[in-house]
Formats: sequence, structure tokens, C-alpha cells
Amino acid sequence: FIDGFNPCAMWVLITFLILLSQVNDRKKMVVAAGCFLLAEAILYALILTVWYSVWDFVALDRIVTPLVGLISIVGGAVFLYRYNKTAKQAAFTCDVTSEEHSAGIVARLERIVSGPINLMMMVAIVGVALSVNIIEFACSLGIPQAYTKILEINNLAFFARQAQVAIYIIGYMVDDIVVFALAIWGFSYMQAHGARYARYSLLIGGIGLLVLGGLLIFAPQALVWAK
Repeated sequence: FIDGFNPCAMWVLITFLILLSQVNDRKKMVVAAGCFLLAEAILYALILTVWYSVWDFVALDRIVTPLVGLISIVGGAVFLYRYNKTAKQAAFTCDVTSEEHSAGIVARLERIVSGPINLMMMVAIVGVALSVNIIEFACSLGIPQAYTKILEINNLAFFARQAQVAIYIIGYMVDDIVVFALAIWGFSYMQAHGARYARYSLLIGGIGLLVLGGLLIFAPQALVWAK
């Protein structure tokens, strides 16, 4: 859930929905934003699966588990740094995306919005969603790695693991679904308050990652569920 409140993809979704609202076509908004959200969910499911496979393949818990803990602590420190850095910001911003790249994404979104609803439009939307969320992955350092490592040390059965991945993705998508709903019925509230939500998610995420990192390094057994 905390991972979902991420400026690196949130600003794209909000910009996209604002552009769609200007064409005054609710059907296009639903189809286009729906494709974006579906592509985002599928990509993140693949990312989590790949990370789990990495830990399962490496299987060097004495080395890898503390290493993931260290990555989590670094990620937590980055989150808290960004929380402090964005104290006076009034808008969503992404630290890992340049202004030129952001302008390019907006231009692509404008071309998509101006076209008709067809297969090519859907393919273009999926392409934007995938490219944006790959960048977003760098923006949420530590959270997916720590989550999948915790799953790996619990040695879950296949379907139990997939259920846990599904829980992560549902939590990750909550904020996007809320933004989508606000865009359908009125997005002024999210525009006015979204930056505050994103900022406090950095604080909560930073503290959470520091705690998880410490546990992975010093007490990984505390993250194993009782059988």
C-alpha cells in the first residue's frame, strides 16, 4: 500500500486522467485508464515473481538475507531523505525522472488522448504504463525486495505465495484505483491533497523499511510465520 503512493507513476496517471477529462469522453477515460492500471498490475506481478525467483535461486540466506536487510535500510534512509526534501512541495514529483523525460511522456499521452479508441491506442497505453513503472521500481527501492525475501524465508507453497503476491498488488493498486474513481467523479480533491499523501507515505515507508531491514539483518526468524 505504501509502495503504491509513489510520485514516479502517480503523476503520469493523474496527468493522463486530466488530459482524458478535457476531451469530455468518459468511455475513453474508462478504457484508457483501465488499460493503464491493468498493465501496471501485470508488470508488478512479474517484478515480484522475478525477485522471488532470484532469492529462491541464490539460496544463500546467511549472506543474502542480511544483504536485503541492508538494501532495505538504505531504501528507508532514502525515503526519509525524500520526505524531508519534499516538506514544502505542493505537487507530485519524481526524483528519478528528468524534466525532458517527463515532457516526452506527456507528449505521448497527448497523442494517445487525441486518437480514437482502438487496439493501437491500447497498445500505446500499455507501452507507456510499462515504461513508467519500470522507472517507478527504482523509485521504491527496498520494498519489493524485502517483501519477496520475507516470502522466500517462509518457504511457502506455490499457491500460498501467489496469494501473498496478489495481496501486495491489491494494496499497491489501491491508490491508483482511488485516483481513477476521483477522475470519473471529480479529481480536484486528489490534485489538492495528493502531494500530502505521497509525502507521508515516504515517512511511513521509510520507517517500515528501517524496521524490516533491521529484522532481516539481526532477527530474520521473527519474520517467519508460525506453522
